[in-house]
This record gives sequence, structure tokens and C-alpha cells, in this order.
Amino acid sequence: MNQNQLKTAAEQAAAQTEAWMLRHVAEENLYNREVSDPVKYYKWPLALAARGKKKEARQLLNWINQKCLAENGDYVSNRSGFHKEFHIYSTLWMTLAAIELGETGLIEKQLGFLLNYHNKTTGGLATFSAENKNITEDPVSTAFLGWAACGLKNKQLANSILPFFEKLVEQEIVDNKFWLRMTTDGSLIKTIPKNAEPKEYVIHLGNEEECYYFLGAACYFMARYMETFDNEVLPLAEKYAGFLELAGEKALSTIWAAKVAPGCTALYSVTQNERFFDLAKPVIKAVLNGQHSDGYWLKSGKPWVTVSAEQCFWLTDIAKRLVEINF
Repeated sequence: MNQNQLKTAAEQAAAQTEAWMLRHVAEENLYNREVSDPVKYYKWPLALAARGKKKEARQLLNWINQKCLAENGDYVSNRSGFHKEFHIYSTLWMTLAAIELGETGLIEKQLGFLLNYHNKTTGGLATFSAENKNITEDPVSTAFLGWAACGLKNKQLANSILPFFEKLVEQEIVDNKFWLRMTTDGSLIKTIPKNAEPKEYVIHLGNEEECYYFLGAACYFMARYMETFDNEVLPLAEKYAGFLELAGEKALSTIWAAKVAPGCTALYSVTQNERFFDLAKPVIKAVLNGQHSDGYWLKSGKPWVTVSAEQCFWLTDIAKRLVEINF
């Protein structure tokens, strides 16, 4: 598919997902029954806001907050798996929605919580804030805080995050291993804890089904930084693109690389450098190919509530950034 075709396909796919999301809310009678964990819808307000459904986004945001928002700005939730390990990732999505919707009080409350776990020395944001003894810092949580800083036009906060990404990208690659986490003193973690998910600690560059989305999130933050402030981070973004190029097209052609698509498309939209779009293309195609005809993505044979809303947001962002080309 050429650029125009990808733009059209991304918009059509996002519209399908939006329609499914709105049907789901109605069919599940979401606001008038007990839901075991409303926080599982944490990506939905931002996705709906991006689709222009701000009334629906605000209603969903308020419903989650009424049910689950704690006084300290955290969320009470039955987190499991990735969402237990990456404890404040869900809060960041809700904060980004609050920024998009202009919910000033909520932004202040949630940032008050989040910034408790921002390391002013390394620039990193804690992966798992619920147990202080186990804190590590990772690129996806940190990139989302950077994105929030850009949304707030807070260059001081955005700049304070950059050292994490500068240090991470300077690591020496041995046996194609790109390590993802740091300790609070800025040391790379190269020993995977017992019972941990190895993919959340290291990427084997070139292998399929590796968590390339960590690098995609970093790229998206840097693109937002450039379009909000200046091009200071372009050399850094190019280094992250270099690691994605080492991974190769085949490895990036899976849902595991999903954030690479919007990250590199955003870099392309800011710089017009085809190098970035070349990295995004196989990921966009893989995401589109994985969509069910009813508009969602599947997990274990059921609609994947979190990832479907996320892809709705990203595909909307991608479609907006790709300009029609007259061939």
C-alpha cells in the first residue's frame, strides 16, 4: 500500500473500532451495572476524545474516576500481568485524556501522584510504584510522562526526562540484546528477576514477538517534543530508529511492535524523513491485518478491550499525520 492507501485504511479501521466501542458501551449497559474492574477501560477516554467524541470520552472518564480514583491520584484496580507490573501506565493514559479534555483538577491530582515516582537524577519514571523496594525505570512509562509534559507545554519537565533516553540508547549491544530497564541509580538491569517476564526486560533485536513497542513509545515522545518545542532531540530519535532498523521489517511486522507505527509516523510527519515512515509501514500493515471485521482486535477469542481502544487512538493519529500525495 502507498501512503494514501495507508492513510485511508488507518482512518477506516479507526472508525470501525470507534463504532464497536460505542456499541459496546450501550450493549454492556456499562454505566448502570457493576463492572469488576472499570480501570480496564483506561485507554478508552483518550481514544474517544481523539475521534472527536468528547462528550462520550468525558462520561467514560468520569465513570472510571467515580468508581476507582483514589484520593492520592492512583487507581484502585485488580491489575494483573503487564498492568500490575507497569502499575502507573494506566494512570498515564487517563492523565493524557484529562489533558485532551481540559480537566485541570484531574491533571493536577494525577500529576501529583505520578511525579512522586519521577527520578530527577536519571529522568526515568518508575515501572512499579506500588512496591518501592522493587522500583525499576522503563522507556514506555517514561515516554508517556514525556508525552504528557508536551501536552502541557512544560518544557522543563520534558527536558528532565531526556537523560533517561540518552543513557538507555548509549548501551553497548552484545548478542543483539537491547536492555530496557534501569535501577534508580541509572544502572542498566541485565539480570532478569526470577518469575519475571523476560520480554519486559530485554529485546533480542531481529527476533519476532519482542517488545519493540518500548522503542516505539520513545520515538513518539521525541516526535511530540519536536512538534511542541524544537528539534533538539532529532539526533536522539535517529539513534532509536537505528535500533529499529537493526530489528528489520519482518520482526516489526507484528502487533508486538504496535507503538512503532505511530512513533515513527509521528517522526516522519515532523521531519518528512522517509527513513522513519519506512519503519512505520510494516507495523501499520500488521496492525490493520489483525483487526476483526467487527472493529476490535482479539485476545483468547474475545474482543481485546485495552488494545482495541489503543489501536483506535494510534490509527486516528496516524491517519491525521499522513498527508494526501498526488502521484
